Amino acid sequence: MLRKKYYLHSYLDSFYFQGKKREKKIKLLTQRLFVLLVIVAAIVALFKVFPLFYPPPNKGKDSAYVSSNSSEIASILGTEEEEKKYKEKSSEGIELPREDQKEEITGEEEELLSRGKEPEKPEELEEAALIVEGSLQAGDTLYESLIKEGISAAEILDLQEKVKSVVDFNYLPEGSEYSLKYNPEGKVTEFVYKPNPLDIYYIDIPASESEELKVTKEEVYTEVVRLEGEIKSSLYESMIEYANSAELAMQMADIFGWEIDFFTECRVGDTFKILVEKQCRGDFCRWGKVLAAQYEGELLSKHTAILFEDPSGHIDYYNEEGGSLRRAFLRAPLNYRYISSYFSENRLHPILRIWRPHLAIDYAAPAGTPVSAIGDGTVIYKGWKGDYGNYVEIRHPNNYVSGYGHLSRFAESLKKGQKVKQGEIIGYVGATGLATGPHLDFSLSKDGKKVDFLKLELPAASSVNPQYKSQFDEAKNELLSALEGRNPQEE
Repeated sequence: MLRKKYYLHSYLDSFYFQGKKREKKIKLLTQRLFVLLVIVAAIVALFKVFPLFYPPPNKGKDSAYVSSNSSEIASILGTEEEEKKYKEKSSEGIELPREDQKEEITGEEEELLSRGKEPEKPEELEEAALIVEGSLQAGDTLYESLIKEGISAAEILDLQEKVKSVVDFNYLPEGSEYSLKYNPEGKVTEFVYKPNPLDIYYIDIPASESEELKVTKEEVYTEVVRLEGEIKSSLYESMIEYANSAELAMQMADIFGWEIDFFTECRVGDTFKILVEKQCRGDFCRWGKVLAAQYEGELLSKHTAILFEDPSGHIDYYNEEGGSLRRAFLRAPLNYRYISSYFSENRLHPILRIWRPHLAIDYAAPAGTPVSAIGDGTVIYKGWKGDYGNYVEIRHPNNYVSGYGHLSRFAESLKKGQKVKQGEIIGYVGATGLATGPHLDFSLSKDGKKVDFLKLELPAASSVNPQYKSQFDEAKNELLSALEGRNPQEE
């Protein structure tokens, strides 16, 4: 009978031997790490003693790093006194300039160096300021353009509110250039806009609302030029020939527009004289205001225009007697396509299909066409008026009242009681109220009774105020002398 051998195996013995092996491995790893740390410490200590073994930070071709090596300092500085000074600086780890740079250090920079600080460089300050710039494309507003540049709507509206007394964001011409300057905190500090190649406006944005807006305009060189010529075909062609400017022809047509019809009354051989401002910046020039003008022709007597601004600020063109060359009212309150309905005592209404008076004139024009005040006056009504929709009424001198109906919207900031000038935009063509399409319903009343504007003999605008007549005569004599090519100071 076989006897069985039994082998006893203890799990406790197995754990014991495994633990011993783990302790040996940990001990060996710890020893190796210790040796590695000793080596690293030795290398660091060696670099501290011999700093020339490794390149110092920010070392450039125009600077020298100063170490504790006396021979190197002496080679850079040349004197024991300077060596001592540079050793003191080097102990603080400051990068110092070479001999040829020392004279550029200012007192303020010297003080910063003594405190162990590097002076701030102008270019670094410039880099801290962010500038966003661009130009308006066709059909863009400044708001839309800034949105494309990544400026938030809230920030644009805040800027618009701050500069609205100087810039209208909605009506800058195509091609206008602009730039926004930000400080390091992200606040706009300056807004620059250039509506044309000649005018540049700089607007400093105040940090708080209590501060005033500061606006400066880049200086433009202005001279007064005398032009004299003869009509060879038309006023337009002559202005192109003598002044290379269609704009100047338009100015002349506007100035004498109430007295001369240049389309039918202009003749070959007629003569003109013009005294006009010429404004230049760099190589770009443009014609400014016409200060005085004369036109004399075969079918016309001599017509003279004098630009005069009285002490109250009113400016206009006058004849030699001081009478205004304008009429009290414009020939029309807008640029229209055609008249869709005339003044009538009995008209078939296009919507109601009933016969009733139409004591106004309907000017058909595209929606959004600007509508202007026909003359100087005061707004006495602005708002909704039944069938007329959005409506404006203006009281003029001599008991005239003009009315403008079916407007799509009113001019910004227009309000009741506001004084307006002839030609000032008061609203835009629409079809509000009872209307079949976009048009302006325009009416004029005299002493409370509606009159046919197209048959009205337009009254002249106000002459020179009698209390300013002496100032006008003095300005007139000076301008007429210059217009004739004479120096008034020599007379």
